[in-house]
Amino acid sequence: MRELLKLSLVLVIICFGAALSLAYVFNLTKEPIAYQQHLKKIRAINAVFPAHADAPGLTMVDIPLCEKEQQCRQFYLIKNNDQVLGTAFELTAGGYGGTISLMVGVDKQQDITGIKIINHAETPGLGANITKETFYTQFSKKNLADTTWKLKKNGGDIDQVSGATISSTAVMKAVYDGLVFYRGNKEKILSARPNKEG
Repeated sequence: MRELLKLSLVLVIICFGAALSLAYVFNLTKEPIAYQQHLKKIRAINAVFPAHADAPGLTMVDIPLCEKEQQCRQFYLIKNNDQVLGTAFELTAGGYGGTISLMVGVDKQQDITGIKIINHAETPGLGANITKETFYTQFSKKNLADTTWKLKKNGGDIDQVSGATISSTAVMKAVYDGLVFYRGNKEKILSARPNKEG
C-alpha cells in the first residue's frame, strides 16, 4: 500500500509539473502567435488592395458587424485620410480538405479589387492550386451584376482549378455569398462605429 501511495504521489507531481509547463509555454507563445496572425491578416488586406497598399495616409478601420449575439463578421474600411477607398472582409469556405479562409476586397462600386487565400488544407497539386495567380486573379473586377457565378463548365464565368471542382466551387460560392451579404449590409458597415483604427 505504501509503495502504491508513493507511486501515486510521484504521478501527481509529474502531472502537476507538466500542466505548469504547458501553461507557461501557452502564455509565452500566445502573444507572438496572435501578432503573427494579425500581420498575416494585414498582408492579406494589402494584397486585395494592391493599388492602394503603399498610399500615404492609408488607414484600416476595423468594423465588427454582429447579426446575433456572438455572431460577428469583421469588415475593414480602407481609407485615405477621410475618404473610403473600399472594404475588405474575411470569408470561410468548406473545401475538400477542410476550411478555406480568404480575404476579399471591394471598391465603392462593389467591384472586387482582389482576393487572397489566407489558410487552406487542400490537396497539394490539386485543390491547393487555388493559391495560384491564374485562379484567384480572375475574380478581380467581378461583381454581382455582371458576373455569372458558376464554373465555366456549367455555363458560368469562373475558371476552375483542374481536377479540383470542390475547392474551386467552395471559393467561388464564398466570394459570391460575401458579396451578397456586403451588398445587403453596405450602409450599416459604412456607418458603423469603428472598433479600432490602425
